[in-house]
Amino acid sequence: MTNTIKKMLRIIDKNLTISEVSEQKIKGTQTLIVHAKLSPCMAHCPYCSSSKVPLTGKQAVVKNGTKATMIRFDSYQYLPLAMKLAKQRYFCRSCSRHWTAQSYFVAPHCFIAKQLQIKILALLKEKISLRLIASLCHVSITTVIRVLKTTEAYLPTRKRTYLPSVLMVDEFRSHTSIEDKMSFICADGETGELIDILPSRKLNHLVHYFQKCSNPEKVQFLVT
Repeated sequence: MTNTIKKMLRIIDKNLTISEVSEQKIKGTQTLIVHAKLSPCMAHCPYCSSSKVPLTGKQAVVKNGTKATMIRFDSYQYLPLAMKLAKQRYFCRSCSRHWTAQSYFVAPHCFIAKQLQIKILALLKEKISLRLIASLCHVSITTVIRVLKTTEAYLPTRKRTYLPSVLMVDEFRSHTSIEDKMSFICADGETGELIDILPSRKLNHLVHYFQKCSNPEKVQFLVT
């Protein structure tokens, strides 16, 4: 049964053992629960690299209970799917350090499987709301936003804005920001070329923006 379910979940971790599959309600929704245990063999301590305790010669790394976690996966046959995973805990007799077993299909301290994160990222490319994505993936909107923020490091660095001698500014109603219904726009007063559009016209946002510009001293005229 273990190998069949692992194939269904597209998991190839040989240290993962699945005991059973059940159904239960989570937050009022009927959910498939895969009961599993992750217990890799640890011959050496990942911190001090010890395999034997000095003087005594005893095994340095010993098992030290388990840590129960609930990991959300992509739905199966229109039912939400989660794994109730018991992660093996370890203790090193040499350096007195503790740690928990980890696997490739879920990041440390995370409760969303990587394959579900990939699905969320794929849906984020579509013209649909965050609320709909959260509903399709059976996660919270906060989780969707958290996954979205993981892409920030891959975005190109924005170049510093170069201001013209004649700066033309205005505001318009856009509703792009929750805290401010009015957006801010600025352009070159001589050529009419658009410089930037900011989601808020509030002073603290504008001051922060223009302080990052490369040549604020060049502005001689401000047209409103």
